[in-house]
Amino acid sequence: MDEDAERTPAHRPGLRVGHDERSAALKALDTHFEAGRLDVTEYGERSGVAGTATYRHELEALFTDLPAPHPEFSPVVGASTAPDRVVDHRPVRLRHPAMALLPLVALIGVVLLVVVGGSPAGLAFFPIIFLLAGRFGHRRF
Repeated sequence: MDEDAERTPAHRPGLRVGHDERSAALKALDTHFEAGRLDVTEYGERSGVAGTATYRHELEALFTDLPAPHPEFSPVVGASTAPDRVVDHRPVRLRHPAMALLPLVALIGVVLLVVVGGSPAGLAFFPIIFLLAGRFGHRRF
């Protein structure tokens, strides 16, 4: 299998580390210093990097030329390879489905009023139709 395909989210190099991971790296460096694998200068440099590391790959790089022990990293809890879904938390106004027909019924009523009644005064109701369409139409806040 491909090496990248085998990497779980806990082993991706871009993950940030916390106090526990930095402490584990410092303890492993202490062990290597006591075993004589690191001199004082190199131990100081690596300890400085371990103490200020932000990402996991920075800590892993300190142990590439050293045998075990290496720091144990805690697994990422609840991590997945799929990106998180964006959830819309805005409230949705619930409406009765028949309310969507209200502007259409009002338009038909105004047209009938103008045609059957013969009076152009029915045209004054057109702004009301648009107000109703905006009030009862589909929208979110």
